Amino acid sequence: MASDSTVTCPHCMNAVPWGARVCRGCHAEITYGTPRGVAILFTVLCVIVGWYVTKLVHDNLSTNSTLLWTVFGVVFLICALVFGRGCTRFYAGKTMFRRFYRK
Repeated sequence: MASDSTVTCPHCMNAVPWGARVCRGCHAEITYGTPRGVAILFTVLCVIVGWYVTKLVHDNLSTNSTLLWTVFGVVFLICALVFGRGCTRFYAGKTMFRRFYRK
């Protein structure tokens, strides 16, 4: 996004410059890009896929632990790169506003 663009805060409807971390009107925290929960979910998914492929290699090809760790690492890295690029493209330009109401 361009540096001179703005986003509208859904809580107070103020125009907030792109890149700001806090809304000037209501003090809502602003985050950009992939949400933390989605990143954690995809990390767990990469571990599961790596484990499954490693188990297939163990059951059908070899029981060499060095080979199995290498297979796990390569599969994990490929999944992480694919999911990372997908998240970067899907969440590009997304903003999330989070307001904490304190008593």
